Amino acid sequence: MKTLREDGLYRHVEFAASKSMSHLILVTWPYNLLVAGSHGSFHFERFGPDTEDMFAWLRGIRVEPSRWASKLVNGRSSVEEYDRDRMVAQINERVAEAVEDGWAPIDLEDAVREEILGSHLLDTKDTAFQLVGEFEHKKTFRPECSCGESGVEGSYDSAASWKYFDHEADRKKHKVTIRQTGGFDFNDFTEWDVDKVSYHFVYQCHAASWAIGQYDAAKAASAPSQREAGAL
Repeated sequence: MKTLREDGLYRHVEFAASKSMSHLILVTWPYNLLVAGSHGSFHFERFGPDTEDMFAWLRGIRVEPSRWASKLVNGRSSVEEYDRDRMVAQINERVAEAVEDGWAPIDLEDAVREEILGSHLLDTKDTAFQLVGEFEHKKTFRPECSCGESGVEGSYDSAASWKYFDHEADRKKHKVTIRQTGGFDFNDFTEWDVDKVSYHFVYQCHAASWAIGQYDAAKAASAPSQREAGAL
């Protein structure tokens, strides 16, 4: 450990490399902590009665990278990355719910497996959401008019055709709506959380916790013992 500056709450401390990193640096000033090194630089800021000294903050909490991310100056999104496994889990959960509740169209699981889970488009977030958003399986629609008449169930195009061409009622007095009556799509996919905090951020959180332990141990070793203090 090498201390380049230690002036109250203003510190700049560097730590010797372990096998998996080239260097680690901790810099503090009131309510702020910078963790830098071979796995990236991350700036934490937290205002509170117990966080003026950010070393004290480090000592008092468990390593929870997902929660620590909310303390970043650049925000949690700066350390998030797409997690394909989470996307697959969301897809499978939605399909399983439809099957268990008894409203899944026939062959839904096979269609999802072939058209989505087997696609390389799941490898990136944007294309994965596009793939999920465009998927539909055996959807049917029914046009219904406020006068009580309705069309035959079929595709959305056939329902729209009935609304505009087959139903001859005065449109000023009749209101036609098109209702989905069957089939499956992922209509709630925009609410899915498919991100995780990055490996490098997780690593630096654990490294910072390790470093504060090294710092405290070095301070304790350099402090005079009670006997030595009495002799002084």
